[in-house]
Amino acid sequence: MTSEPTWSDYYEANDGREPREQLVEVLDRFDRPGAAVDLGCGAGIDTVAMLDRGWEVLAIDAEPDAIERLRRRAPTDSLLRTELSPMEEVIVPPVELVWASYSLFFCDPGRFAEVWSRIRAAVRPGGIFAGELLGDRDTWASIPGHSAFARTAAEALFEGWIVERFEEEENDGEAFSGPKHWHYFHAVARPPAA
Repeated sequence: MTSEPTWSDYYEANDGREPREQLVEVLDRFDRPGAAVDLGCGAGIDTVAMLDRGWEVLAIDAEPDAIERLRRRAPTDSLLRTELSPMEEVIVPPVELVWASYSLFFCDPGRFAEVWSRIRAAVRPGGIFAGELLGDRDTWASIPGHSAFARTAAEALFEGWIVERFEEEENDGEAFSGPKHWHYFHAVARPPAA
């Protein structure tokens, strides 16, 4: 009998991956580095990509192993702060970028609205939110503790914002835990000008 994979197993298996393409594209939209939050930073690959470009980053994750791996990976002279906390408990400071790559999937649905409200309030004028939202037809959508959205509900989260990217992906494929049906939304959006 095999045990369920852990987050540490996932971090180990993905240790050599490149920073997410969407993150690199978003960072290229800024004239200069600023302050960012990596919400659900995992082992810190994307966090380090921001740090390497001179960003000041608050990296947040609920898994102690994630924070430990990030601290080992990050340059010692970088502008890094870490917080070991579930996203539902975090106070997101004002920043130019909130990066939530595949992490909001795991937000408690009963608390998603308050987490989302804090994210929206944190993104400074001229800043960007970028990340993914779980679609309602994803295999994981029916698992308790996962926040998933129909397209119209996901789009409504950005009401009043300037949406620069909103792309839906749906296919059968693999997750670290095995075969699954994927359904999610890539989003990049800016708050309205002050």
